Amino acid sequence: MTAGPAGAVGNAEDGGAYRMAPGASPVKGATTAGDAPPLAEGMYTDSIKPGATKYYSIELDDASSAYVSAIAVPREGSVPGAQDGIGVSMLTEDGRRCGLGRRRTFAAQGGAYPTGDYAERVVEPRGVCRSAGRYVVTVTRGEATGGGSAAALPIELAYMSEPAVRKGTEGSPAADGKGMPGAAREPAASPPVTSGGAEQNAEGGTGFNDAADVRAGSVKGSVEPGGTRFYRVPVGWGQRLRVTAEFGAVPAGAAFHAANGVRLALSNTARGLVTNRNGGYQGKPKALSLETAPVAYANRLGAGLDAATRAMRFAGAYYIQVSVNPAVAGKVSGSVPFTLRIGVEGEPDKGPEYAKDPGEFGGGMLPLAGDGMGPGGARDGGSGRSDRLRLVGYAGVGTGSVLLLGLGGWTLAARRWKS
Repeated sequence: MTAGPAGAVGNAEDGGAYRMAPGASPVKGATTAGDAPPLAEGMYTDSIKPGATKYYSIELDDASSAYVSAIAVPREGSVPGAQDGIGVSMLTEDGRRCGLGRRRTFAAQGGAYPTGDYAERVVEPRGVCRSAGRYVVTVTRGEATGGGSAAALPIELAYMSEPAVRKGTEGSPAADGKGMPGAAREPAASPPVTSGGAEQNAEGGTGFNDAADVRAGSVKGSVEPGGTRFYRVPVGWGQRLRVTAEFGAVPAGAAFHAANGVRLALSNTARGLVTNRNGGYQGKPKALSLETAPVAYANRLGAGLDAATRAMRFAGAYYIQVSVNPAVAGKVSGSVPFTLRIGVEGEPDKGPEYAKDPGEFGGGMLPLAGDGMGPGGARDGGSGRSDRLRLVGYAGVGTGSVLLLGLGGWTLAARRWKS
């Protein structure tokens, strides 16, 4: 798929500034599983009304993993209903669920921000979804009662696949410093990132498709109340990500307190939610922090791991999201400044051995030595919008295949991007 300007959210309720994927195909989900339109790997747009369920179908082999994500895009600055949100599941033809069904409400995310998750089929020896054949994906929207909008919301669907790995190379689930399975830390246990690194100025993208490419170090930006800024950072096998968002002080006409006034969230390469942090905001400095488990292929299979750890299953692009609640509008003048402090910890390891050449996925776009990039991954000139880095970050999304970097190329890139 040729890269180009991302399309604005069309039809249904205005989704604000969110930019849909370039070349995304419009599709109309069915109201029954039997009529579900088939999806090939790639990007799609649709819309969904409150309380509705839409059905889509995919054809799978008996080896690859498959991920279908659904991102709902509410109007920027709107106030959602308490139960409004988006859910996604994958089912066999006889109705048995593959993996976890996931549902995300706008309220739990802290506001009317682009919200969603994925459903997956991961082949397991005794799993109910190990066979080749037709599978059904359901996307369900919550009710808009309690002040939310009854209009249809735009949704963006991404169907991505990942090849099987050679037996015995899956490795073990990520472990923390005490040898226990890793987990995204709770806010109180997530120390602020204070490490150095290059300072970058990047306003951030409107969504997953135009997220600003950043690296370890600090990033300065700003966001209007009701808005979200997206940043994309590469994380290799065996590495963990630490992020602190420092929201600055802004002039306010009077004292105020906005519950869930600011937000810091993280999604993985396949657009699955890793973790979400919210905090009150009073127009004074406020910091939110998160820390992930190390990236490990086996995180997807580890028994007893929490959802945040299971989401750290890919080497590739991770999406940092910074939001300010629309309740802050009218309390402050203009946008809210922030500084992101990003740390990528640990030396990258080689990861699993895939049965197919990972270079075939993501259009074969791998980071190369001597390609004109500066030491932080952006091309010399400091724009932070390197075409090659952008392809490394989401070429797999644009072509419908999950980004799976070649082992040698990824190791080289990860070392260059590491602080």
